[in-house]
Amino acid sequence: MAAPRILIVEDETKLVEHLANLFRDDGFSVFTCTTYKELEAMLSLPAKRFDVVVLDRLLQGRDSVELVPRISDELPESKILVLSALNTATEKATLLNLGAEDYVAKPFDSAELLARVHVLLRRSRPEVRLGNVMLDSESRSMQVNGVDVPLTNKEFLLLRTLLKTPGKVYNKIFLYEKVWEMSSAVDSNVVESTVNKLRHRLEEANSTVQIKNSRNVGYWVEE
Repeated sequence: MAAPRILIVEDETKLVEHLANLFRDDGFSVFTCTTYKELEAMLSLPAKRFDVVVLDRLLQGRDSVELVPRISDELPESKILVLSALNTATEKATLLNLGAEDYVAKPFDSAELLARVHVLLRRSRPEVRLGNVMLDSESRSMQVNGVDVPLTNKEFLLLRTLLKTPGKVYNKIFLYEKVWEMSSAVDSNVVESTVNKLRHRLEEANSTVQIKNSRNVGYWVEE
């Protein structure tokens, strides 16, 4: 099983080092950002995946709370844990309502923080559902009306991306970079080819989910 990937967003150098060592020693693949700009740049990368994001409430005096919804949107599979010295009930409620899954006040106990991150990993929801279609991220399988429908790995990843936000339009370049994790190849027909195969599988299985597209705009799913 691949090591869980954690992104640590913190501007205190010693604390970054401590957290990186803490999670690395526990078997995590660790990535770090120390500034607001670094985090924004990280979120702009097409090929990115983290299981957990540990987010400092204030980055070099700037409030990171406004980035919580964006992190949730750009990294829908990531669990967000906020670290903050502002330990009030209102503060916790605000962050949780914006999309964070957990909130830990500074100063914190390292063992407790590690335990909380493991809880978040266990709390992951591997299933994505829309209409009569269910995708299981753990087994990389699809069911339509409870019947297994075989998919290739790229077909699964492409359909999962579309199903996570029904109605949201994804352009060809984004899908290519997101699913194939490569720099954009505008002339490649791999996206169209994979979409056509998915449409055929969904139609044959009598799915209520349809993949729509608009020329030069992008692809989306509807029920």
